[in-house]
Amino acid sequence: MDILTCALALLSGVIGAGFASGREIDRFFAGHGAMSGAAILCALLTLHALFVRLPAQLERAGVSSLSGLCRVRFGRAMGLALTMLFVLLSAITGGAMLSACAELGALVLPMRHAYGLCMGFTLALGAVLAFLGIPGLAAAGAGLCALLPLLLLRLLSLPAGEACFLPAMTPDLPVRACVDGAAYGALNAAMLAGALPMLLTLKPGRRRKASLLFCALFGALLLLGTLVCRHHRQAIALMPLPFVYLSRALGAGGYTLVALCMYAAALSTLCTMLCALARCLPLPRPTGLALGAVACLLFAMIGFGRIVQSGYPVLGALCAALMLLLCLPLPTSSFAPQEASQSSR
Repeated sequence: MDILTCALALLSGVIGAGFASGREIDRFFAGHGAMSGAAILCALLTLHALFVRLPAQLERAGVSSLSGLCRVRFGRAMGLALTMLFVLLSAITGGAMLSACAELGALVLPMRHAYGLCMGFTLALGAVLAFLGIPGLAAAGAGLCALLPLLLLRLLSLPAGEACFLPAMTPDLPVRACVDGAAYGALNAAMLAGALPMLLTLKPGRRRKASLLFCALFGALLLLGTLVCRHHRQAIALMPLPFVYLSRALGAGGYTLVALCMYAAALSTLCTMLCALARCLPLPRPTGLALGAVACLLFAMIGFGRIVQSGYPVLGALCAALMLLLCLPLPTSSFAPQEASQSSR
């Protein structure tokens, strides 16, 4: 049961509003055509490797948080500065998801001040689920597993749009698909880096099983979403939100379903970011969670579009590179003093 709970908790962090709208799936996977399978495989392998490797590094260094590992690897001052980059990435991502939830509420709910009310409700609900830890994140992940397949299967059952002429393009190379898949996996793993210490509750063998189960669940959703995008390639070629566009053919019920999926995906990622912020900040958990909620709220005021277009890509790539450095083998001198001090106690 603990393996399933951790797998669902990981799933809740990886699937965000961009996934549920189809934008990420079309950009990183379906756009590669016949090579989309290679992109999916590389993404899953990257996620599995990093989800297993980072907790192992934490154990080897004798620490239980990302900030502690940064301090061991890069020294006190530099480690603190790099930890703040991960904190900033979590706050920006959480703010983007909170803003997306508020915008969905304003579009769907027929009431005044729907934007502000939905933002306040979402932030409170996200803080409660984050405070519950792995069970709270797993509950959000279970909701995604219930909603997303229903939406994707309904979209896949729709007839393909009319054929149209697309620009002549050379066949995609496998290396491009593999690079896109690996980049997608690294960016998502970096986004979850602050929350990955929660996997330390499992022994290494069970941790690997939880990661493999996550890959199976996420891979199934990713494959299904890719099939939808490829089936409706002509219709969504120029659409920024493919699944939202396709849901028009499902009527009012389909519009509500895609809105619920996007809200659940954004909420689940917000919960994971709040959990990561509470773990990264050197404060008591309730205080860290409260400060994290305030940080997400401040970034949410900027708006979803502006955050995703400007702040997230550069910071996400930088944190992905830093995470890869953290996963390199640790010098013996980095953790020997800590182990000696622990044994002396």
